[in-house]
Amino acid sequence: MAGKCSVFFKFLVPGFNKRLSLPVAFCSSLSEKKLDKAVIKSCLGSWCVRLSRSVDGVLSFEEGWEVFVNHHGLNLGEMVVFEHKGKMVFNAVAYESLGNEKEYELQSDKHPHDYKGKRTLKGTASSTPRTLFSTTMSKSHGNPLHAYMTIPAKFARTNGIVAASRIILKDPSGRSWPLIISKWERMGRRSHRIAARKGWYKFYEANKLKNGDVCIFNLKPVSSKSGSKSTRVLEVQITRCGS
Repeated sequence: MAGKCSVFFKFLVPGFNKRLSLPVAFCSSLSEKKLDKAVIKSCLGSWCVRLSRSVDGVLSFEEGWEVFVNHHGLNLGEMVVFEHKGKMVFNAVAYESLGNEKEYELQSDKHPHDYKGKRTLKGTASSTPRTLFSTTMSKSHGNPLHAYMTIPAKFARTNGIVAASRIILKDPSGRSWPLIISKWERMGRRSHRIAARKGWYKFYEANKLKNGDVCIFNLKPVSSKSGSKSTRVLEVQITRCGS
């Protein structure tokens, strides 16, 4: 079986609403031979999706996937980040084309849905804290004098980063990068921007990031021994623009 917390994302290209092929590397890491269904969970509930396998072993979401797409209002050019929790159960987070997480009016009805979109009566979808977010690199990320990386406010509040003074990024090579958290008020709004400033450009430069590259930040659980005030650690996956 693939690692419990395998994370990958898919850009929504023409034809995405009918079927969605999963990454080759992820498919090849699965040891199970009989894979015919998956469960996709989001902030709106839980969906059962049938799986198909091509002759070269690539899995795709098929029946039930279109129901998920329609229910979440997904559009061409947007992106969905999937976190594999094991046994073909996925947490999914949708992002707009500019990289902002799509916002939904949360529903009290969170029963699982079958392939046709009908509610099933057994169980309810779990409501787990958001532990990951993605950012597409732009000019503001790579400015040597004023580089910074914004942390989504909802993510920061949910995971206690608002009160933190620093975080640690772990890049794909396993190197650790301490970053100082900055907070400042947004003009004309009763809210704060939360961003990693000091230390971010070193991470950006060392990992040879460029405009259009996508970084997925995955928050590691806090050890019960370390306490709630320990420095939070985010593992980073990088996908290069055009790859």
